[in-house]
Amino acid sequence: MVQAHGHRLLHRAEEPDPLTGPAPSLNRLDALVEGFAAGQSVRWALAGPPRPLPEAVDVAAYRIIEESLTNARRHAPGAPVSVRLRYDATGITIEVRDDGAGAAPTGGGAGRGLIAVRRRAERIGGTFSAGPRPDGGFIVRAVLPAPEEMAE
Repeated sequence: MVQAHGHRLLHRAEEPDPLTGPAPSLNRLDALVEGFAAGQSVRWALAGPPRPLPEAVDVAAYRIIEESLTNARRHAPGAPVSVRLRYDATGITIEVRDDGAGAAPTGGGAGRGLIAVRRRAERIGGTFSAGPRPDGGFIVRAVLPAPEEMAE
């Protein structure tokens, strides 16, 4: 089965593979949040007028939110989670917070996932931080550059 689809992966940028679904994009944020909301309260808020983003920024933003929600589910099951996106003239800021009792462990799969999204953010010139909140829970924050003139 896998070999039969190998040639399709080469053309993924041109059209989505029907077996893997659409490419990661903030246009699919509703579906992503809905998928995690079963059994966990997930709220999201948007500030600033949304606009098209360069593909690398769009994919990075989606992956950061996806990994953050995965970690919240793993390390703070049942705790409320909030996702905030803020668009401004220079780019997009992402914050994902959970109200869990403890911080995510620094080792294991969660650590590798956060390292991967940190690298993705830094590769496109962004910044990334993740850690325990002073009042409990955990926060992930990323600032990704996407000046308005790049969005054409």
